[in-house]
Amino acid sequence: MLIDLYVKNFAIINEMQLDFSPNLTVISGETGAGKSLTVDALSIVLGGKADGAMVYQGESQGEVIATFDISNIPRAKTWLTENSIGFDDDLCIVRRVIAASGRTRGFINGRAMPLHALKSIGEKLVDIHGQHAHQSLTRANAQRHLVDQYARCTDEVTELATFTREMQELETKLNELKNRDESTQDRINFLKFQLAEFTSVKPQEGEWEEVNARFDHLNNFELRIAAVEEAISYLSNDEYGITRQLAQLEQSLETIKNFDPSVKEISEMISNALILCSESENELNSKMDHEGFDIEEMRSVESRMQELNSLARKHRIDPENLLLKQHELEAELKSQDVSEEEIEELEEKISQMKQTWQSMADEITQKRLEAIQELNVKITASMQDLAMDGGQFAINPLPNIPYHPYGNEAVEFTVSANPGQPLQPLGKVASGGELARISLAISVILSMRSSLPTLIFDEVDTGVGGAVAEMIGRHLQNLSIGRQVFCVTHLPQVASFGHHHFVVAKTKGETSTTTTIHQLNDKGRIDEIARMLGGVKLTEATFDHAKEMIKSNCAK
Repeated sequence: MLIDLYVKNFAIINEMQLDFSPNLTVISGETGAGKSLTVDALSIVLGGKADGAMVYQGESQGEVIATFDISNIPRAKTWLTENSIGFDDDLCIVRRVIAASGRTRGFINGRAMPLHALKSIGEKLVDIHGQHAHQSLTRANAQRHLVDQYARCTDEVTELATFTREMQELETKLNELKNRDESTQDRINFLKFQLAEFTSVKPQEGEWEEVNARFDHLNNFELRIAAVEEAISYLSNDEYGITRQLAQLEQSLETIKNFDPSVKEISEMISNALILCSESENELNSKMDHEGFDIEEMRSVESRMQELNSLARKHRIDPENLLLKQHELEAELKSQDVSEEEIEELEEKISQMKQTWQSMADEITQKRLEAIQELNVKITASMQDLAMDGGQFAINPLPNIPYHPYGNEAVEFTVSANPGQPLQPLGKVASGGELARISLAISVILSMRSSLPTLIFDEVDTGVGGAVAEMIGRHLQNLSIGRQVFCVTHLPQVASFGHHHFVVAKTKGETSTTTTIHQLNDKGRIDEIARMLGGVKLTEATFDHAKEMIKSNCAK
């Protein structure tokens, strides 16, 4: 239930604080005073469209704060819990700040939240029936949505629509695979041709580096042999070789080490050096024995390098990236080339999805047909109370195209406004006033099923008057039993049924215009109902009439 509404610097409202109660609250005022501003402000705070033009002239920002008692709204509590938002004392406080620049910010219980979050919590708190709701009543989608609302299957329809889109995407993919054009097939053939070359060449991971290293090794054979021969010569030359000179040095020190112990360590180091040089000489000689130039290997290496280079040039890449290129071609071919087996698997999946779709759609159909039967009876009965005696209302289910996102059937609203007239589509035979009354009947009937504790009707009584207005007021009063209903109205017959009455007044100054809203006491209600009844001059009879209307209609 809406407990209070605080508005500051919004439209032509400077600042106001309104406290609300259960049952039926009516809001009235002179034409142009801004009766719907309260509804507009509530719509804004619950995620409605807002821009900088809504900020009070000369102010930097405006704000709207709505406080709700959610003690009896489990869906709202669940949503807040799922979004990690605390709610002390079962209160939900929604705030929206609108900057003059057009930027807006939203808060729920003090926590900054995006716009869609305000809309989401708002859908669980308030149901607003706008003054122009009847204008969409002739549209097929609006008619279906109203039936689905009453049938309580809107979630199932949304789920079916999502499922249908997924199925349609798979069908589109299947058709594309089955009807590949010539250019696609040419691309597939070209990819297969390119991959055949890769299969023939068979590039390996790291192969280019290995082939290059082997080529360098073979290509520098003579240089390596000359270097080894020179090293052996330095070590083993009979006259000047290092090994020979180290042996002579070791022998010279051997003769004196008994007389000079200090040369013993030096002699040992020379002996170790001699051993290392001898081993090095043996290794080099062994290398010379095994080292040989293999002309066939050189030719093989050169051929492989040429083969890899040629393939790399065709694809304008470096040879070391050949394997990566092969993987790219394989991946593209896989995405383009689909086997008959894969097509059959896709067909089987789509077939199973169609069976699932049909099961989902049949469940929705059953709920819709039950709802249609009830709505036909209830709306027809309601029309009799709204000055459409003998009128009849019927919702006709119409077959949809196969696998339509919204199910097996569309719906068509038909009406016979007068006895004896055949049922015709609503948009073809109903006048503006009749549409408004039928829309109101539907809104009231749907609201009876609504679990929302707060309902708002914004000038839904447009285009009616007299006895019809009285019936509208009675409908709204009955609807308000056990819940909170707001009605913005210009009709005294409707206003007299209210349990609470707020009046809107506009004050014009030299440089600004301000709207104020306040709750009326008993005398104020009489005066306001009299104003709504009377013309320029109010008489005692007008006031007496107002008193009688309130006494007869307001069941406090």
